Amino acid sequence: MAPSTRREFLQHSALAATGCVAHVLLNASCAPWQQQARWTAPANPVVTTTPFARLEAIGPDAWALISTPLGGDRTTFANGGIIAGRNGVLVFEGFYRRAGAEWLAQQARALTGRWPTHVAISHYHVDHASGVDGYTMPGAAPRVHITDTTRQLALSGAPVAPARDAALERAYADVVLVSSVNDTAIDLGNRTEVLRPFSGHTRSDLTVHDEDAALTWAGDLVWYRMFPNFVDATPTKLAASARVLADPLRRARARLVPGHGAHITHGGMLDYLGLLDSLEGAARAGHAAGTPAAQVAASYTVPASLGEWMASKVSVERAMQAWYKELA
Repeated sequence: MAPSTRREFLQHSALAATGCVAHVLLNASCAPWQQQARWTAPANPVVTTTPFARLEAIGPDAWALISTPLGGDRTTFANGGIIAGRNGVLVFEGFYRRAGAEWLAQQARALTGRWPTHVAISHYHVDHASGVDGYTMPGAAPRVHITDTTRQLALSGAPVAPARDAALERAYADVVLVSSVNDTAIDLGNRTEVLRPFSGHTRSDLTVHDEDAALTWAGDLVWYRMFPNFVDATPTKLAASARVLADPLRRARARLVPGHGAHITHGGMLDYLGLLDSLEGAARAGHAAGTPAAQVAASYTVPASLGEWMASKVSVERAMQAWYKELA
């Protein structure tokens, strides 16, 4: 794996200086290459590998797409997945480029014999929502499930949203708007997938849960061994959502696919919650003392007891600013 560098971060920062693409590259540039390699190390049987991602068999007729963007190829950038049932196939995320969605759809057909019938999008950030049009091919147009808030934000032209063009507008013109309050069930025949709405990473986040297989795809509500991006975050809501997502992981075989990094079991999720709690404690203490957010961030370090976390000074300061904004 080629190490990500500060120069590489600067070259890509024009894409979205505060978005997850630049965030991931900057955090990685602060870590040795060995730590970068461990970040997405395989943890399940690998079905196929490309320079930008791999597919891991993570459960019965379920596969996790683990993106490996630090090698230089950003085709997918964010994680995703495939869940197959007797009557349908659900895929998760729209990815950074159209080619990423098209690749996952092709993998779904190779593994299940069917093109995806359903697509779920976690949130509007560029690395999760840009490539949705790649799922639409002649004779194959899966139903895209998305909250109304996420759809509006994806088409907003905001700095961390996809670049608005004809392909993007076409992809989001005919979608299934799901509730931002209640669960939505998708019947795949012999299994039911639950689209569960949250907030915290953004104003509207969507997750996928398979109760029988004890699997969850969490989007960027959860990060693995990389400091989370607080650019759109509401810290108290993020922590609350993460705690709800952690509860099913108490089951011995339960696993969660985060937005970035390898899959997580209960122990890894406890470390993530510990990181969020540590940030909250530092922010509340600093705010109560009248200490500027930047000063608190400059003195903050991730507790060693929580394991390795790739974290840049910029990312920590952004988290403190988000906390101070909410506390104010």
